[in-house]
Amino acid sequence: MEAYQTIINEIARINAVTGAPQLTIPVANLLDKNSKTIHVAVLGQFKSGKSSLVNSIVGQPIVPVGVVPVTAIVTRLQYGLNPRLIVRFINKKEITTTLDELLLYVTEKHNPENTREVALAIVEHPVMEPFKNISIVDTPGLSSFYRHNSEATLQWLPFTGVAIISISAERPLSEDDLNLIKSTSLHCRDMALVITKTDLFKAAEIEEIKSHIRESLKKAIPREIPLFEYSIFNGMPACRQTLIESFINPLNRDFEKKKDEIIRYKLHTTIEESIRYTELALHTVLKREQEKETISRIIKEIKSNRHHHEKEMLLTGTSFKNETRGRLEAIVLPYRDKIIEKLIARFQVDYPSWEGTLFRVSRNFEQWLKTTIGDEITAIDDECYSQVNQIVKEAAGYYEYSALQYRQRLNDRIKELFGVDLPGVSWQIEFSGIDRPDVSVFRAFDSHLDMLLFFLPMRWFKPLFYHHFRKQIPVEVEKNLYRYISCLTEKIIKSIDAIHRQALFFVNNETRDVEQILSNDKNNHEELQGYINRLKEFKSAIS
Repeated sequence: MEAYQTIINEIARINAVTGAPQLTIPVANLLDKNSKTIHVAVLGQFKSGKSSLVNSIVGQPIVPVGVVPVTAIVTRLQYGLNPRLIVRFINKKEITTTLDELLLYVTEKHNPENTREVALAIVEHPVMEPFKNISIVDTPGLSSFYRHNSEATLQWLPFTGVAIISISAERPLSEDDLNLIKSTSLHCRDMALVITKTDLFKAAEIEEIKSHIRESLKKAIPREIPLFEYSIFNGMPACRQTLIESFINPLNRDFEKKKDEIIRYKLHTTIEESIRYTELALHTVLKREQEKETISRIIKEIKSNRHHHEKEMLLTGTSFKNETRGRLEAIVLPYRDKIIEKLIARFQVDYPSWEGTLFRVSRNFEQWLKTTIGDEITAIDDECYSQVNQIVKEAAGYYEYSALQYRQRLNDRIKELFGVDLPGVSWQIEFSGIDRPDVSVFRAFDSHLDMLLFFLPMRWFKPLFYHHFRKQIPVEVEKNLYRYISCLTEKIIKSIDAIHRQALFFVNNETRDVEQILSNDKNNHEELQGYINRLKEFKSAIS
């Protein structure tokens, strides 16, 4: 380990001289004496069954599961003598509390847009005793591992030791899945693909899905990745045991060997990236000696292109947001008449059984409305969830494509001038889904009328108030549908803004790294060539 530390320290020193990013942090973390486990991250798109898979592996329902999305808060499960929750915040403070409070920190409902500024939730539990040498990481969204507002911000993926990628059998190996697999393969030597929700398909269909995935993987990446099928319903014990024995237990059993392999793999990637940045720095120095004005012009060109790109993203984002409400109304409002008809028919059945004073009956009606309308909106939400999220996914797709295209153009320009490619990049937009709003119902009567008729027996006036209550049903249905649309519009706009910020952050980081290297005015080409040779020696030493 001391030899690795020496190499890492030297790489960090070289990167500091060349102006490259802090590439050695993930490997240095693995060598830290406090790093006593291998992180096994369960990755995948939203609603691919990741959290259910995590709970099934550990044998208890620890992490939250459901259609309501969680925030981009990583939850790490590791062994502890007693169950407890450790919450680490962005400001580096931490608290220790009970597992009952996990939802308060990792769910969108209780921690909207991560207003609590949580960096990481760590669950310690005795159920992890069979896996003492590993920690299982639930990744609700494709987000950053630590969301520090500093120049040291890195994506969480480089910190992952081993990856289990969850793919739903309902939509096997989408383009997003392939991008995730490619990105993960840059940082993880050991990977496994798990096809979830296999209980929804027949055995022959599952074989077709597996065949499709294998063929797609052959075209996408030059390595074999083990494939498991999984269901938390049909044959769950057998599925769980196969995954644990074939993939997880070897990590736990051969901890030191596996950790060494992970360090070597990550170190190899770090060296490759460092060589690219150092070569760019070298070519910049050589070019500067010949064409100082050209370098200055290129820096100005990069800055100008970045500002133009940012403006283009802002205008496109505004267009997405302006279209949101109209698209939601087209999705939701067609349900209005059917819901009104259904609720009136149900009201005719339920109303005769309501007894007591007007006050009591009106409260029954309000609760009945809230429950029935809530059920209908939940049904709409379930049925239209993919359409609603598609609005944000389209924006996310644009921003991700736009940011990566900017990076590609930047790379092409650098290669054209200096003959050097920038290091490969693993980056994806984070989007974990939209949560549903609450239902709101007006009072059946004004409060003063409630008090006036508090003791009025309903048996004398039941037909009269039947019509009063019945007329409120269409009003309340329409009001809550529009409120649902308004809430979704607000949430979608906030999501688009958050995605926009992610894209800007990526573009600015990539631009800054290149600008920093190009702005180096030292005449140190011999020193840089020596660094490249040194890095290549490190690469040979760990191969």
